[in-house]
Amino acid sequence: MCLKLLEERESNLPNLLMYKIVTLESVAEIRLGMPFKSAIQDAGEQGSCYLIQTKDIGLDGILDLGTLTSVIPEGNPEKHYLFPNDILLRLRGPVFSAGIIEGNLGKPIITSNQLAVIRCNENLILPHYLHWYINSTSGSKYIRSLSEGTSISKINSKTVSKMAVKLPNLRVQEKIGFINRNWIKQKVIYNSLIQNGDVLFDGICENIIDSEELENE
Repeated sequence: MCLKLLEERESNLPNLLMYKIVTLESVAEIRLGMPFKSAIQDAGEQGSCYLIQTKDIGLDGILDLGTLTSVIPEGNPEKHYLFPNDILLRLRGPVFSAGIIEGNLGKPIITSNQLAVIRCNENLILPHYLHWYINSTSGSKYIRSLSEGTSISKINSKTVSKMAVKLPNLRVQEKIGFINRNWIKQKVIYNSLIQNGDVLFDGICENIIDSEELENE
């Protein structure tokens, strides 16, 4: 988003030029994902939708779209379709991390009611800024304070909607969102390197065991 467009939007929204605290429901739509009455099964190529589950959102807020389950949902899932820049918040702890959808897949995307779907009013708050804020130290601390339960902590969409959000002007939001987006890309690369390194390390150790066994024969 270019600075000129941001400046025009800010000029039309003078009340956003100052830092303030707002509730999440005042700047975004919050709803639950689609309920599933039966166990989720992978339908493979026959599936009509991709399903984002809690396990697809990392504790660091990275959403992995590469391993989604393909499902055939019951009823009409159209009202539950997700779109780029939608934010998905895990409603079960211990970590209430949030992921953000970037790009499209070959099929519609939905999620279950184990996650809250947050769709920003982009005239008020930018998605990548809100994604950063929810996963930030202050945002995470606030959400944990809302959790209930003992063995499995959880939150609900109603309490999430009352979440206090720091709202700077759109230009500041854009800067933070840009940094957040780039950091996520770097973390994906780093995680891939670590995974590849783990495979290499495991292979080296296996080779050492095999070579020791041959020497002892």
